[in-house]
Amino acid sequence: MNIIGINTLVYMDALRDGATQSELLGSIAELGVTLAEVRREYIAGDDEFNAIANAARINGLRLFYSIPESITVNGDVNPRFEEFLDEAQRMGASNVKFNQGDINNVDLEVLRRIDESSAAHGVTLTIENDQTPENGTFACTSASLDHIVANGGKVGYTFDLGNWYWRDEDAVRAFDRLLPYITVFHLKNVNGASDKTQLATTMLEDGVIDWKKMLQRLPETVPVFLEFPIPSDRLAEQLSIVRNAVNQASH
Repeated sequence: MNIIGINTLVYMDALRDGATQSELLGSIAELGVTLAEVRREYIAGDDEFNAIANAARINGLRLFYSIPESITVNGDVNPRFEEFLDEAQRMGASNVKFNQGDINNVDLEVLRRIDESSAAHGVTLTIENDQTPENGTFACTSASLDHIVANGGKVGYTFDLGNWYWRDEDAVRAFDRLLPYITVFHLKNVNGASDKTQLATTMLEDGVIDWKKMLQRLPETVPVFLEFPIPSDRLAEQLSIVRNAVNQASH
């Protein structure tokens, strides 16, 4: 059965009101969730890394770490790559997610250094399709993953279901083609508006994506994260919907 996690983007209202991610980890654990993904853009200061580590330990949470930076830049490893992995290690995170950058064009030696650094820090890595033209198209994402696997790289793939719509891409086509590469699944639904100024995430049952069919085909080893803003009075409901879908998919 797929493990269900919560990305702290779920608590967007609280984050905007000044809540720290270390404070939110207790709320995640209270929901019976054992896996959380924290986001670098909401880490306010250096002390927060230790606070997150302590909160995760106290609440029995496994941590993933989302970094909105490219894993490679200009054909080489991101100059801050080691810094980011050091942060993950301080928090005790087991997986680190990056934007894909130009990893589809780097040589074997760059991939080797990426894998060696991640192993030395005790983390696994994934790249993601985001909402940008540089990192979010089907063409660049499939090219990146093909290149990594063809060269024996160990970087995995976070499939973000909703992001395809911001790039005018077919999410079902992307899922069909990229399914063998998926190691993490970011779950959200969208209203399907063709006008991108009106396109938005929705509650899972209200959008246009038939995400339940995808969960039925997703390997049970792939964790599924809720990763969209959810009002506090709807969170338990949305989590229950995902749990039910995962249970049905595993039968």
